[in-house]
Amino acid sequence: MNQPQTLPVHTPVLIVGAGPTGLSLAIELVRRNIDCLLIDRNPEPLPFDRATVIHSRSLECFETMGTIDAFLARGHIMRGFNIFALGKVVAQTSFDSLECRHPYDLNLSENETEEILTARLESLGSQVSRGWSLEGLNHTAAGVTASLKSAAGVETTVSADWLVGTDGIHSRVREAIGIQVTGHQYPARWGVVDGYLPGWQHEPDRAAIQIEAPALNPVPLPAERWRIYFRVYDETDPENLLEHINTGLASISPGTCLQDPDQPMLYHTFRQLSAHYRSGRVLLAGDAAHACSPIEGHGMNTGIQDAFNLGWKLAHVVQEDAGDGLLDSYELERRPIADAVGASGDVAEELRTIPDEPAAVERVKRALCAMLLSARGQQQAAQAETEIAFHYRDSPLVRGFHADGTTAQQNWLGPRPGDCLPEAGPLFNPQTGATLTLFELMRTTGHLLLWLATEETDAPNIAEIESVLQPGDTCYLISTTPPERLEQTPSAQVSWLIDETGSVHAKLGVIDPTLFLVRPDGHIALRSEPPDLNQVSAYYDLLKK
Repeated sequence: MNQPQTLPVHTPVLIVGAGPTGLSLAIELVRRNIDCLLIDRNPEPLPFDRATVIHSRSLECFETMGTIDAFLARGHIMRGFNIFALGKVVAQTSFDSLECRHPYDLNLSENETEEILTARLESLGSQVSRGWSLEGLNHTAAGVTASLKSAAGVETTVSADWLVGTDGIHSRVREAIGIQVTGHQYPARWGVVDGYLPGWQHEPDRAAIQIEAPALNPVPLPAERWRIYFRVYDETDPENLLEHINTGLASISPGTCLQDPDQPMLYHTFRQLSAHYRSGRVLLAGDAAHACSPIEGHGMNTGIQDAFNLGWKLAHVVQEDAGDGLLDSYELERRPIADAVGASGDVAEELRTIPDEPAAVERVKRALCAMLLSARGQQQAAQAETEIAFHYRDSPLVRGFHADGTTAQQNWLGPRPGDCLPEAGPLFNPQTGATLTLFELMRTTGHLLLWLATEETDAPNIAEIESVLQPGDTCYLISTTPPERLEQTPSAQVSWLIDETGSVHAKLGVIDPTLFLVRPDGHIALRSEPPDLNQVSAYYDLLKK
């Protein structure tokens, strides 16, 4: 057992729980030069896990964090899934038609996800302090004091300006600050086991979903292994789990049985939502704030995206670049998404909890076919899988401006304030000769200003833009024709790109000159038509309240 590291007396941010959510939050803070202390009660990383699927939006987050190459090197790309009923494929969903940065799921064991994120955190000069559990905390308007105990029984206290609980569904942080949760436990347990499937008769880059009992979900993993999720009912004999699994496998791929399995794990699942995500200087994220059915694979991904939303905001507050009211937008933006994910999981659980009789199976089969057999239905299902459609349009932290009023905004094409910035390209940089895409412009820790000109004469005065931008922010002037005044506009914060094919203007719905201000988490903070730098200044003023 490793001895726990000596802890500081004080830290700007204390994060309790070093799963994917806590690690992602720590990375986002350290990338912005914010010191934080990340503790975990386990002396060593857990060698087992439940989560597997990393969705497209989380892959975008990881790319911004600087970890995508490691994930792609170790993960298994999954391009869709097949749905089986009574031994036959009745519906399919493919991700290949998705228009996004990563049009696929990436399958990787959660413990390996944690390994990659831990390595990235260490490369940034920070680490996980293991073997420390939270025993209690006291929080006031001025800060937080946490009582901690090591696995060896050593007790200490750490004060922090802010504390974030990322310590799971049975969160001690949530308990300590008295935030209530609502929800329910699903009646049937889930199980998971890994192994090989020799003779598997279906695509190796697609998951399988079996409608009828025994309700298996074989999901492909790296190195030709598979992870089998299965339902466990009260009448299931624990001694016969592998027989139970092999019966289901044989019904969708005759002759296939699980080989070289590890030890099956059984667990209860919950839908759960905290009444609040914040109490003073204490915040909740990930499973500490919400939990959902594992059927759709949203749980870990939702936590990672919580961290991606919270990280830049908390950094601004710690650096005193923003008022702590900015943190109120975290719950306002993320809690509705967790609620929607939980409701979707309830529907999925109901579809999977059906009587083991042909008529019931046929009814569910008809429902799924009605949703997935049309091209539109398949596209909607694939888009939902990416999680990119989750938006913050109702957030007080986003705004739109059109010179002709709010009615004109209703006719906007392309993304609206609160939406994720879509991927599009190519964009040519005449100064460097490089070709970029919109997403590649987001590899920064600050805000991104995009000034979409419809011709070179729409370009603004560079000095005026620089006077508005905040430290760490960048601006790109994007025109469809080469600028005549390029040599006269050198700038550290402002660059000029050429949309030679017009595809970026088209994807953003730009007909007349338009300005987009993109938040550090990739969501559009402001859309202004025509471009108005006063609107940008007003947004920055909003952050400071």
